[in-house]
Amino acid sequence: MSREITLEASVMIEELMFWIHQNEMGGDCIDPSNRFFPLYLELQKLLDKLNNERHDLYVSVKNDETK
Repeated sequence: MSREITLEASVMIEELMFWIHQNEMGGDCIDPSNRFFPLYLELQKLLDKLNNERHDLYVSVKNDETK
């Protein structure tokens, strides 16, 4: 099986979160007592930070705030 390798940080974080959710948390719900929950939570915070930075950059370029 051939898979495309993506080195974009947000995609890698999403893939890791998906793997943790499916393989370590059973794929149904996120259980705070699971040993991987703290890692999952930190990955979500990092992903949110990356997405906010990307949005802030888009807004600044769209509004020409780069000068």
